Order: sequence, then structure tokens, then C-alpha cells
Amino acid sequence: MFSVRYAMAFSVDHETKPETIQEYMQLKKLPSDRNWFKADAIKFMIDGVIESHTAIMLNPYSDIPKEHAEQKNDFAIPIEKYRDLVVKLDSAEFQLYTHAIGDRSVREVLNAYEYASMRNKRKDQRFRIEHIEQVQPEDIPRFASLGVLPSMQPIHADPGTVDVWGRNVGQERLPNSFVWNSMIKSGATLVYGSDWPACISLNPIHGLHSAVNRQTIKGVPEGGWVPEQRITVSQALKAYTVNGAYASFEEKTKGKLEKGFLADFVVLSQDLFTINPSKIHETKVLLTVVDGKERFRNRDFKH
Repeated sequence: MFSVRYAMAFSVDHETKPETIQEYMQLKKLPSDRNWFKADAIKFMIDGVIESHTAIMLNPYSDIPKEHAEQKNDFAIPIEKYRDLVVKLDSAEFQLYTHAIGDRSVREVLNAYEYASMRNKRKDQRFRIEHIEQVQPEDIPRFASLGVLPSMQPIHADPGTVDVWGRNVGQERLPNSFVWNSMIKSGATLVYGSDWPACISLNPIHGLHSAVNRQTIKGVPEGGWVPEQRITVSQALKAYTVNGAYASFEEKTKGKLEKGFLADFVVLSQDLFTINPSKIHETKVLLTVVDGKERFRNRDFKH
């Protein structure tokens, strides 16, 4: 008996063999109970991470000399080959996700998605960009205009983990960091997740705390880290639930407590809408129900 719903993405890069891609196309067509499992997406990685200088930036990293070899890291997939793969796999009706952390990478992915849309004339692809830790202000409105989903992980912006990250980016670019509020204001559909299995924590409560406070659980820094990018509890919950369902083409069956929707829900120890936001991290799960069946019960939950 299942207790987790799973949407799988196949990994593709410029070295993926054509016969492997053909196999993915055949697997996508296999019948399955799509409420529990589906495999109809492709995941690309276009760059690395800021901490190791492998995220591709428009301007040099701030913590190493401009002539340093790590300023010249290449894209994980050559851009022209990446664009061709995007066109090919979009035309095959896969949903496309791309890992892009640096601001130059984010721009190139937006360009590739825009090109594929013009070439293939498809509608409602719900292209996704994963992470988007740095983005230039002029690229933010493109998410809404192109229908691209910013898929972000609020736990990555926990101020207790960004010392090296912030040093590498530099003070001047900090306002462009993890721009959740700017995405929402621009009309983009912000999507939250954990980055499992490479995540700091699977617990969405930790992500909610970070999204709303931009502080550690000890309240550091005072006032929040890049506080203008904080969002409300309602916006953060929507990013995890309603928008998460939309991001996987499941908005008609999940993401809401509504008649006719899947009976997946949790009972929490606190009302997130009424408590002091600084206390969000103290919230515990008391009950977990999946498909209408109890899957977890906290020993302290007596109802």
C-alpha cells in the first residue's frame, strides 16, 4: 500500500544517448495510476552551485580574483545543445525542469524555454526552473510572461547556512537573492519544495519558517536576511500546496481541502495563521492522512 505520491523526472544532458531518450518516451506512455506515480518529465542541470563557484553568473564572483580559473566555469550542458534538447523534448510533450542557480544560467534557461515555445507552438507547458538563487531584476517579469514556474526551496535561504554563499555573491548582488516576494509581485506562480534528496531538511515546517521570517530559529539576523523578500504565511502555504499541485498538472485533484480532491492532509500542533511567525519552527505534525487513511499519529494527539 502506497503512502507517498511520486512524480518522476528523467535526467538528460548532452551525453544522453538517443536510444535512452527513446526509452524515456516509451516509458512515459506506459499505463499507471497517475494519482500515485507518473514519469512524464525531464530534468536538466545547466550549472552547479554558488558555494563552489560552479553556478554561472553574469558578473564575476566577489570572493576570488577576476582572473581566477573558477570565474570561467562552463555550463554543465553547452547552451546550443541544451536549447536543442529543450525543443526536442518539449515537442515530445515532456514537462521540463532545469536546475539553474546563477543569474546567467537563469537567463539562458528562460531564453531556451522562450525559443522552444516559439518553435513548437505548444500551450501550457509549465516549464520549471529549479532553485533560481540569483536572478537579475529584468528577468523576473519573464517568468509570468512566459508561463515559467519558479520552483524554489526556502530552506536554502536559511541565514544559518549562507555565510559562504553570501561571501561568494557579494553585498551588491544580495538584493537579487532568493527573490520569492518579487516573483509573486511580478505575477509568477511561485512553487516551493524541499530539493529532496539533496536537501538540508525534508520538513516543510522549516521551509515555511524561512519563507516567512528569513531568519534562523534563533531569530538571526534581526529583521531578517534580505527581508524585502519575505512572504506571508498564506503565500508560503499556497506555494507548497495549491501551486505545487499546479506545477505537476494535478491542480484538479490535489493541493486543496475540497470535495472531490484527494484526501491528503496533516493536522498541525499550531494555527500558523494566528501564532507569532517566529514560532513557526516549533510546529509539530500531529496526524498525517494519505488517500483518506491514517499514516501517522503523534503519540500526544488524542483526538
